[in-house]
Amino acid sequence: MRTSSWMSLAVVPLLLCLACSPESELPGDDVVSSQSSALVVPGGSMLSARYQHTATLLANGKVLVAGGGTPSGSYSSTELYDPATATAVSGPSMLTARRAHTATLLQDGTVLVVGGINSSVLSSAERYDPTTNTWSAAAPLPRISYGHTATLLTDGRVLVAGGVSIVTSTYVYTPSTNTWAATGSLNTGMMSQAAVRLADGRVLVAGGSNGTTSSSNHAEIWSPTTGTWTTVASMNTGRNGHTLQLLSSGKVLLTGYATAAELYDPAANTWTNSGATAVQHFSAPSVTRPDGTILMAGGSYNTMQVELFSPTTSTWSTVGTLTQSRVDHPTVALPNGRVLFLGGTTYNAQGNMQAVASIEVFDASATCTPTTCAAQGKTCGTISDGCGGTLACGTCGAGQVCSSNNVCTAACTPTTCAAQGKTCGTISDGCGGTLACGACGAGQACSSSNVCTAAACTHNVCTTGSSMNKDCNSCTFSVCNRDPYCCTTAWDSICVSEASSWCAIAQPGCVVSQ
Repeated sequence: MRTSSWMSLAVVPLLLCLACSPESELPGDDVVSSQSSALVVPGGSMLSARYQHTATLLANGKVLVAGGGTPSGSYSSTELYDPATATAVSGPSMLTARRAHTATLLQDGTVLVVGGINSSVLSSAERYDPTTNTWSAAAPLPRISYGHTATLLTDGRVLVAGGVSIVTSTYVYTPSTNTWAATGSLNTGMMSQAAVRLADGRVLVAGGSNGTTSSSNHAEIWSPTTGTWTTVASMNTGRNGHTLQLLSSGKVLLTGYATAAELYDPAANTWTNSGATAVQHFSAPSVTRPDGTILMAGGSYNTMQVELFSPTTSTWSTVGTLTQSRVDHPTVALPNGRVLFLGGTTYNAQGNMQAVASIEVFDASATCTPTTCAAQGKTCGTISDGCGGTLACGTCGAGQVCSSNNVCTAACTPTTCAAQGKTCGTISDGCGGTLACGACGAGQACSSSNVCTAAACTHNVCTTGSSMNKDCNSCTFSVCNRDPYCCTTAWDSICVSEASSWCAIAQPGCVVSQ
């Protein structure tokens, strides 16, 4: 079993509506946005590295971390993280291992988990009760699903919409009777969309994949009164890996995928560009803090900035930097204004995707003591002072160069791809730099030793079997970039389903030329 990177069809991050009252000691918008120091501090670690897990703030102040996995498997295990002590303890295991599921905090304080994936796509659901610290089976969703949204309604029910296979069917779960009921169908199928409950109780869903594109700008609103969906104005930019946040004004802030943020006005049925982030955040959940500001961080493997949106000025400010790059990381806003970033994925030195266990915390009240070049053992170039500033560590003398880790070393003569017999990918030049050795031709793949070899294309993408090489064709390239398991372990039924969805192939009996 495997997890996938979801680089284009990211499963919608699992965000919770946290009804918290502002704390009087929290800094206002002008204080937070004017700070230049790095306001991100260590928050300890989960017991297991995870991604595509959920993180739910409970009424007792603990955070329930459930499921998820690594590139090699899915978990049924859970953890209870205490923000006050920055420690985690084991929680009771779920009845079913799952990742890419949704978790919704119900009005009675229990948590509803729906769908997801382990060795197959799941329809099962279960509920966690904090008072007894136990899981119990809930009625299963009437269809298998992941990539859906689960939105808590004002009357305590939960609306589940969209999901894998880009379906139009939607269902409502009633906790008191533990039952599901079909409600109106979406006008257009959706998967990996974002959703938010509006101030009047209706639900807005927008973006994701619609079968034609993985970054749709389509939007619809569901009415709990009529149980029907209405197509509304389209977003200005198609998106995936984005989130929606309800503002106190009744408007909705759309963030992620593109740098431009958008505001949706339900009264006018319009989307308006509203400020822009400094960098592109992809699959980086945004959350609303108790003071109404909205925070998001990371996303993409070279984006580590933490950015804050002020609804009063409709502007973004960079307020810190993560120490660990992370994508698909559950993000939780606490009642005291702090924000947790829990786990996610990153890439290791070998270029392989790996799950992360560390937790980082945005803390507007944190203080920071700048480091020095000497303390870090740096002798040249510029480095961060650890508090949002920059240190100049000097220049190197004759016959020396400044290495990539800011240390003066003896001058070096770089090697070449040809001298090393490398024909593809990137290698070190032996002097701290990187050489691009090119790409392989059709029917070839770049081996782990950076040499072009014949690609392993043993079957078509609509047939399960051995792992494929992502360079076999455009479809394997697309699937394996998002779901590495298909090209490292086995091309299983989920790979076939992903090929069908992402490559727009009609099944059964489809064949992609190789």
